Amino acid sequence: MSYGSIAGGGGLGSRGPFGGPSRQGYQPLATQVDPRDLQELFQETSANVFRINSSVTSLERSLQSLGTPSDTQELRDSLHTAQQETNKTIAASATTVKQMAELLRSSCPQERPQLDRLKTQLSDAIQRYGVVQKKIAEKSRALLPMAQRGSKQQSPQAPFAELADDEKIFNGSDNMWQGQEQALLPDITEEDLEAIRLREEAILQMESNLLDVNQIIKDLASMVSEQGEAVGGYPPQPRATCCPGGLPASPQSSPLHLRVGGAASKRSQAQVGVQV
Repeated sequence: MSYGSIAGGGGLGSRGPFGGPSRQGYQPLATQVDPRDLQELFQETSANVFRINSSVTSLERSLQSLGTPSDTQELRDSLHTAQQETNKTIAASATTVKQMAELLRSSCPQERPQLDRLKTQLSDAIQRYGVVQKKIAEKSRALLPMAQRGSKQQSPQAPFAELADDEKIFNGSDNMWQGQEQALLPDITEEDLEAIRLREEAILQMESNLLDVNQIIKDLASMVSEQGEAVGGYPPQPRATCCPGGLPASPQSSPLHLRVGGAASKRSQAQVGVQV
């Protein structure tokens, strides 16, 4: 599955493929970067990293059930649904990271180490997810011939009509051969054929869920250099600044240990231009 097909846009103004501001239609606005907005983005992405890792753990358990008596159509459906949901979470996380990178590029450089740590955590989670996705697809595909062999047995002998004349002499008459061939035919039911068809569809669905993990990680890693290039591409404008004190503390501490902020009254006084 193409990463671009699930990475949706959203937010303010025209946005690029990761949800960041587009260079087209750029106009400065008198506003401020509210550290509470940054805090929400940090916490949202950190929660998504946790969801991705939890999904990987669940998928690894389901992987062990493939090829066992617990391998049912319900299991295959749940694998497909779980991968679809995780793909959406990854797309949303990459978009949010891009938004934070755009904000911190010109406003809160002191918070960039936190963003770097968050990108590393996200990349590690996506890497784990890519590994288990590949294992599920490979094992499902490997199990399909076994299911087919269980319902379709191949006759060890060629049809009588295809034998040479001398072979027909030693193998008996046509009627005798047809009787032997009839005895070798397996009992293939409509249920068997339907089960094989459903398995094949489930495998195709799982393979369609495969993300280009390497490309996503490469895009995340290149965000820092892209930010540096973007600074030189815009006309000189007043830069937005983070409100005094940096990011405020949250009642629910995030894994990133967001730093304590200043007074709210000081934050409301800062009015500067920000790129959108």
